[in-house]
Amino acid sequence: MTHPNGRQIANPSQRQIANREALLNAAEALFASYGYHAVPVRDITGLAKVRVAEVNDLFGGKEALFYEVIKRRAPIINSMRQNNLNAIRPNTSTDERLSAWIQAFLDPLHEKSQEGDGWRNYLRLVAQLISSRSPILVSIAEFYNPIAIQFVGELLKLYPALPQATALRVHQFMVATCFSVFADNYRVNTLSQGQVTSSDFSASYNQALIFINAGAKAIIAGV
Repeated sequence: MTHPNGRQIANPSQRQIANREALLNAAEALFASYGYHAVPVRDITGLAKVRVAEVNDLFGGKEALFYEVIKRRAPIINSMRQNNLNAIRPNTSTDERLSAWIQAFLDPLHEKSQEGDGWRNYLRLVAQLISSRSPILVSIAEFYNPIAIQFVGELLKLYPALPQATALRVHQFMVATCFSVFADNYRVNTLSQGQVTSSDFSASYNQALIFINAGAKAIIAGV
């Protein structure tokens, strides 16, 4: 998948490869902190320490750069989710398989959040996109829709009587709750006067799993 305005360089030089990576990292960090629309190209190139023209030369513009920022890490998450889904044991109870289904989708996010600022920035950025209706931000759904549709299908196999609309909402609520963990928006910091921190992803994630499991079971049981 390539952005309609994107550029592909057939034989990039070492300098172009290095500048491309620097721009992706800088854009990812700035978009995560301030949002796509609030970040000017000059700020991205300044952080990356490259010429302003490099954004157009290497990517084809700011929108194409944003597209590549999302594209860079999405396949890694999707592959981990696919492997987790394939590993769910069919000979366990329905409740156990539901929990495994939830963790198959969400655990890759938590695992990657422990690998450093790059992944944490990426997850903060995706957390913004979950609630956005901006055309440029909505356009990245193509990276995640196929695996999401597959997961919804597996939930319907697990609960054959479950209406599709309910399965879609279970998935939607699961994703929204989980990404509130990785938004790192300081909300709990202010509520607790710093005693609880939004950057403690592991503590929040473990409790979010309990919340999501209980909520999913309650919704399914109520159908």
